[in-house]
Formats: sequence, structure tokens, C-alpha cells
Amino acid sequence: MSKIFAYVVVAVMAAVNVAGWWWFNRPIPVELSFNEPFPSVSFAPFRRGQGPITKVFPPPEQIVEDLRSLVGVTKGVRTYTSLEGMDIVPKAAGELGLEVTHSAWLGQKRANNDMEIAALIKSANQYPDTIKRVIVGNEVLLRQDLPVDELIGHIREVKAKVKQPVTYADVWAFWLKNPQLAKEVDFITIHILPYWEDEPIGVEHAERHILMITRMVAQAFPGKPILIGEAGWPTRGRSRGPAVANMENAAIFVRTLARVSKENGFDYNVVEAFDQPWKAKLEGTVGAKWGVVDEDRHVKFAMSGPVEPSPLWPMHAMVSTVLGVVAGLWFLRRPERYDAKAGLAVAVIAQLMGALVIWQVINAQALAYDALEDYWAYARVTAHGALAVLLVKAAGQGFARDGVPLASKTGEWLVALYGFCAISISLLLLLNGRYRDIPPMEFLAPCVGVTVYALARMAVLGLDWKQAFAISKLFGGCFPGGVCPTGKILAGLIVSVVISPLSEVVALARGEDFVASHPKLSDQLPMLTGALWENREMCVWTVMVAVMGLPFLAEWLLSRRGES
Repeated sequence: MSKIFAYVVVAVMAAVNVAGWWWFNRPIPVELSFNEPFPSVSFAPFRRGQGPITKVFPPPEQIVEDLRSLVGVTKGVRTYTSLEGMDIVPKAAGELGLEVTHSAWLGQKRANNDMEIAALIKSANQYPDTIKRVIVGNEVLLRQDLPVDELIGHIREVKAKVKQPVTYADVWAFWLKNPQLAKEVDFITIHILPYWEDEPIGVEHAERHILMITRMVAQAFPGKPILIGEAGWPTRGRSRGPAVANMENAAIFVRTLARVSKENGFDYNVVEAFDQPWKAKLEGTVGAKWGVVDEDRHVKFAMSGPVEPSPLWPMHAMVSTVLGVVAGLWFLRRPERYDAKAGLAVAVIAQLMGALVIWQVINAQALAYDALEDYWAYARVTAHGALAVLLVKAAGQGFARDGVPLASKTGEWLVALYGFCAISISLLLLLNGRYRDIPPMEFLAPCVGVTVYALARMAVLGLDWKQAFAISKLFGGCFPGGVCPTGKILAGLIVSVVISPLSEVVALARGEDFVASHPKLSDQLPMLTGALWENREMCVWTVMVAVMGLPFLAEWLLSRRGES
């Protein structure tokens, strides 16, 4: 292979890499548009390292700064507590021309509840022109923190001491389960979150769902005004059946909510203004990514025009391409050592691994929500990067005419470790997957990288698939016989291929509302069967687990024939 050909191959692969970044991050047209301020947005101004779990609360200047950033975006804000520094919100919001729906947070601790109620009453009476309505408790019945009679007692206490309309906020189904609450409040506050339904709703059906639920509640409680107290869509995190968490769907949902509400005269509150990093500890990545503004206070999407998945993609493309070019040119600096097929394979693997490493860095950073998570992200990126380097090195050395195959125990143990991790994650998804991330992005190198390298071994070295894929052959055959638990990992991955999609069925079957709505097994079975493939992200993960089993299957088959 000539130098000119080597340079051309590296350049073409670099261009393909950049094109791939553009394709996955190209602006996505969204026809819906709505350019009026929201009536209200949920306001919890926590930033990284802050939150009710750690008891680190925003200082007053930060709260004012965040309120100021919402001027022109919304007409009002909804709080969730009257304590924890939020007592300054009514005064600060009033000075900025924002209305406030103020709240008392109620939980299992009675003493805290009494302080919340007292603070809410004080603020409501002190700022009657700013606080337009009050909420006594949020999803208390959903969490089963208080019995309904005790909740009613708090509502009556507040109603007796403030002039503003009083309500309680919960998921719409809990109003239907506790109709006696409607008699105690001035208006009903319902949460409509299609993503979180026991039967998740895809964003394409959001309009129908909003209309159906609002009309159902209106019919159940005629004459009672209704506030949609929470409605929104997550921008990142695991999919739930047909409900996919991403930027495009979030933009579609929020724009749909605004349009449908205006057309039908609905009062609504968008959840939420800002991403909440602390929620990831309770609800996984998806719980932290409901804001229309991210944790760094960058607006995620506009209310009109196309949606950009990542405006930083040119920088990511540049870094990954440079990594690929450097790695490719390092091995192809002596092009006479390679034929055209081998040189092309090295350039492809170099660019691919550069892209996969940067994707993993982006993903790991997005999932980290505190300092400890940062270190965990560094560890995952290090493992991903180490495997990527080994794959490029193995191709660069092994595909040369005079090359010596790479002998690396690290490479084989990394592949085995990823196999064990895939089994563990699949099991956790089955046992309790509602808030657990589905991890395709975490396994790009051991799945896509290893597979492409193995296929290149078939094409360049003329090996059959077992010799090309076997785990003891990928990095020079350095495993002593029987050291790698090939059979056990293979068996675990086969089981994981079954239980991964089954986890969606288990999650759906556990839903109380699902069982209540479909009491007959004959009604449940078609929906449970459909859940096996309805979640595309889970389908991708299932395929990836199967692909990651190929090196172990090949090794097992060779060992059965005495060839390993």
C-alpha cells in the first residue's frame, strides 16, 4: 500500500466520522410551535451538589438569579415547599412581576408538616398580591406518606387561614381513587405525565391523553376548576415502552401541551424549569432531566423551529476525528507493511474507536450528578478507552504483513468484565428497572468495537468466524486454558437475552393502574406480549447482549473441539 493511498484512506474515514456526528446531531424539524409565555413552571432552583437529600439549599442570590432568568419565559412559578430557603420566592417573584403558586411540602414527619403549613400560611397572608393560589401537599397519597383524613385536616387548616384558593396536587388517578378530597379544595390540581403512566404513552399520543384525562376528571368532579399542576417530558434517560426520553420528544410534548391548553382553555404548569441533578439518586438519569433549562442554565430547546440534539457536536466530532487520524497514521506511517484491505481496516477501526470513546465520555458526563458519580464516570471512561486502545493496537499490529499479534491479558479480561456487567445489569433491570438506565451507550466498545474488529479479522486474515471472534484469539490467545469462565459468561448472556425484554413485561404487569384497568388475564396478555418489543431501546440492548456473547460462544465451540 502506498503512502498516498494510506493518507487518502485516513482522510476518507475521518470525513465519514464527521458525517456520522452530523447525522446523529442534525437539527430535527418539529412543526409545532408556540411562542407565548407559559402560565407557570415548576420552580426548584437546585444546582449540582444541592438538594433536599444532602440538605444543601440554594442561597438567596441564586434563587433571585434563577427567577430573573424566567422573566418573559413564564407568567408564574410553582413552588413545592415554603421552607428550605423558598420563603424568599414570593417577595422576589413579585418584584419581577411573576405570580406564585406557593406550596407546603407534606411528608411522614409531622413536626416538619406543621412548620411547612405555618410557613405557607404566613407567606400567603404576607404576599396576597403575588401568591395567587396555594397547594397543600404534593403527591402525598401517591407516596403513601399520610392517610387521606390527615391530609384533609391540613387542607382545612390552610383554607381557614388564607384568602387564596386552596388545592392539593397529585397524579390524576389518585383524585379518582379519593373523591372525597374534591369537597375540601377550591380547585383540583392533577399531574398528567404520560411518560410515567403505568401504561406509558408515546409522545405522538400526548394530545389525546391530555384531553382524555382532563375531561375524565372534569366529568368526575363537575363544577370544580382544574389545574394541570405538572405536565412535561424528560430529555434524557431510559425509555419506558413507547415513551422515549429525548430532546425532540420533550419539545414536541411541551409545544403540544401549550397549544392544546390554549385551544381548550386549560390552566397548566410545566414541569419543570430547571434540571434537578439530585433527583437522579432517586429516579435515575430520567428523574434529573425534566427541565426546559439544563443544570448549567442553558435553554434546551426553543418553542418553535427545529430541535438540536447537541449544539456541541462539532467539537466532539473534531476531537474524535483527531484521535482516529492520529491512531491511524501512527500504524500506517509505514504503509508498505499493509495491503489495501488491511490499511482500510486499521483506518476504520481507528476512527470508530475514536468516536465510541468520545460518545462514552459525553454519556458518562451526562449521567454524573455529584462528585462520587464523577469518579465513577472517570472509571468507566478509562475502561472504555483502554479497550479502544487495545483494539486499535491489535488491528495495527495483527494486520501488518510482518506484524506480531498483540498479546494482552488486559484486553481479554476487559471483554469478560463487560460480559459479567451486562449480565448483572440485565438482572437488575428485571428485578427493578423502572428508574434504572438501559445502558447501550455504556457498552459501545465491547459490543460494536469488538465486533467490527472480529469481522475485520475475518476479512483481512481470512479466519473463520470462530477463530476471528473467540475471546482467547482476539488479543493474541494469551489466556491459559480454562482461566476465563467462558461457559458461565456465555450462559449468563444467553439468559440476559431473554430477561432483558422480559423486564418490560414485568414492569408493566406490576402497575396498579394497569391491573385495575385490565383485570382479566385475556385483556392483559396482548399488552404484555407487545411490551416485549415495544421499547426500542430495550430491543437494542437485547441485540447488543446477544452480540457480546459471540466471543464467548466462539471460544466455547473451539474448546469443545479442542482448538482453543
